[in-house]
Amino acid sequence: MVALMAWSFVWASGAGAGDDRHGDQGGFKVARADGAWWFIGPSGQRFFSVGVCVLSQGATREAYDPENPAYAAWRQHVAPSAWADVELRRLSSWGFTTLGGWADLPPLRSSSAQTLCITPVLHIGAAAGAPWWDMWDEVNLRRMEETARAQIGPLRDDPRVVGYFSDNELGWWNATLWKMTLEQPSGSGQRHRLVALLRETYDGDWKKLLADFEPENASGWSQLRRGGMLFLRPGGDGVHVMRRFLGMVADRYYEVMRGLIRKNDPDALFLGDRYQSFFYPEVARASARHVDVASSNLNAHWDDGSFLRCYPETLHVLTGKPVIVSEFYASARDNRSGNRNSHGTYPVAPTQAARAEVARTTLGSLARLPFVVGADWFQFSDEPTHGREDGENFNFGLVDIHDRPYEELVEVFRSIDAGRRHSVASSPRPDASQGIPPAPPDPFADFLPPRAMRAWDRERGFVKPSGEAPLADLYVCWSPRGLFVGLYSLDIVEPAYYRGTSVPKADRALWSLRVDGREIVRARIGAGREPVWSEPKVRVENASGVGSNVSNVAGMEIPAALLGHDELRPGDTIEIDCTLLTHGRAYRVDWKGRFILAR
Repeated sequence: MVALMAWSFVWASGAGAGDDRHGDQGGFKVARADGAWWFIGPSGQRFFSVGVCVLSQGATREAYDPENPAYAAWRQHVAPSAWADVELRRLSSWGFTTLGGWADLPPLRSSSAQTLCITPVLHIGAAAGAPWWDMWDEVNLRRMEETARAQIGPLRDDPRVVGYFSDNELGWWNATLWKMTLEQPSGSGQRHRLVALLRETYDGDWKKLLADFEPENASGWSQLRRGGMLFLRPGGDGVHVMRRFLGMVADRYYEVMRGLIRKNDPDALFLGDRYQSFFYPEVARASARHVDVASSNLNAHWDDGSFLRCYPETLHVLTGKPVIVSEFYASARDNRSGNRNSHGTYPVAPTQAARAEVARTTLGSLARLPFVVGADWFQFSDEPTHGREDGENFNFGLVDIHDRPYEELVEVFRSIDAGRRHSVASSPRPDASQGIPPAPPDPFADFLPPRAMRAWDRERGFVKPSGEAPLADLYVCWSPRGLFVGLYSLDIVEPAYYRGTSVPKADRALWSLRVDGREIVRARIGAGREPVWSEPKVRVENASGVGSNVSNVAGMEIPAALLGHDELRPGDTIEIDCTLLTHGRAYRVDWKGRFILAR
């Protein structure tokens, strides 16, 4: 750790301003240097940001509930100033550089121990209902401007402010946005643009529209201009039109957010809007010309702390910008706050030592990615023993509710030196092109997120996609009895797309596999339903959901006989041609290659 001016940075030797500078601000910047992206401080030093996302004083004296004990600074500290001094010194000594997201800034900024950078969440869009309400309405725009001015005003002259997140986890639900826009009055600018997009797409031909949509309370363009609803027609291509509209609204959102942030703090970076551990490609692509950094929260896809290769890589490819992971976390059954970790779908480790290894895996992996510039641990303290107001009751803290550090976890941040890891060029990651690895004894054991395929060698068994921006990873392994193919995709399925509450078979994700030029199997997967597939000799397992459960995890066992072998042996070669069409054929991912079976 090296202190420079008013900041504490993770130091990388040979620091410089880099060769690819983004943003024209006079404060912090992002730049590329020596093959990696960095935050650049005002004096030119580069650093990898390690933040804590929530640092508050917890429950007040008035709100403290002894039947649901919670972290409460007044129980350990004589005054807010004393709390701020102690916790800031702790965070600095533990290797943190940044107060990210939400922090009790008045006492923290006043403390003489405050040497950390600041990256607040502004909630500009959420305050005015964006993107669900009319993004072109002057009343909504004024509300957003008032929120930006009120949130940024007290911070704009603080030299430790790196930049701002405009919002947190808006979700960008496409079907919901479509429905709420069509429910807006006929004078809505957002609704007007949606109808104009439809007329342009279908050349003003209502019959062409009917091939993709089922109308309700509208039998022609004149009625649709005044009101009515459109639902997806199963088997049609309407989802592509809906995605185009999503991208249009997203472009408007980011344009407005960037303008408001620049107006109120010209020197600050626009750090995006913290995606909800998933993103629509159209939204990420729309952000590209407006944000300085793309941001997303990250729910590790496996309970060992590992995550899909495609997730951060595709976000970077779509935006062309560096990425900050605005929130990651881990919890353990064995904890001192009495957290049951039962109200939510987050990975849970058995012990604090195991939890620390989960955090080490996630942070270490992120620091090695050349396009990632920072990662924020979710929160400083555990959640209340019996949960927050929304019920979430997880052991997410660096400290327990009694303000005692979890030493194993703290030691991870203290020792990992993310900045140094980021400065060292990473070796190319292994993949299946060097040989398909052997399968574990039971490849389908515990086949539910976040444990499905955990025992697979997902490094050496990773199959590179043919395209540059996939939303899925493919893995392979083998045993004498057959080939195993595993898929983990992010497929956003909303029942609101349709008149009914179920997703029709024709629009479920379609996963197909050809081996050595022959079609082996086609499987309908996803949408929270059992898989349906074409070849009874193939075994298919699938775990998926709808709404906020965007994971679509599937596995296939292809018997050796279907591959023309009595049994598979080391040295055998297999040519794989695999395709995934996501819900409604919105996106396509292909994997192709000839592979050898490794020992």
